[in-house]
Amino acid sequence: MNPARIACIALALALCACATSAERLQYKQEELAIYEKHAGAPVDHIRSFRLLGWQPAGDTSILLEARLNEWYWIEVDPPCFDLPYAQKIGFKMTMNTLQSRFDDLLVGPEQCRIRSIRPIDYRAAREELAALRRR
Repeated sequence: MNPARIACIALALALCACATSAERLQYKQEELAIYEKHAGAPVDHIRSFRLLGWQPAGDTSILLEARLNEWYWIEVDPPCFDLPYAQKIGFKMTMNTLQSRFDDLLVGPEQCRIRSIRPIDYRAAREELAALRRR
């Protein structure tokens, strides 16, 4: 294969990768906007906290299921470098109560201070996200 043809193919692949990255970034921004839209006012704590499920929601936040179908948007102080790639998380807290501004989200060796806890209408957010994916 001639070098000019190889260069054209490489350029085309690079342009496709850039377009895909831009689309992914736009989708992530729209996803965060949907979660924020469905989040309520901040609360100081979650009593009788039990971790049932979670998922990353950006570089400094997670969605957390504390009780069956009771979800919260947890934001932490930056930097929390490993959060977007975390496979497991933990919490440093006191007496089964998760408190904003006092407790920490554990991601590997990092301790990320919890900045805010907001209840979220997870079902409504998921329905809106499903509609976004169908576009």
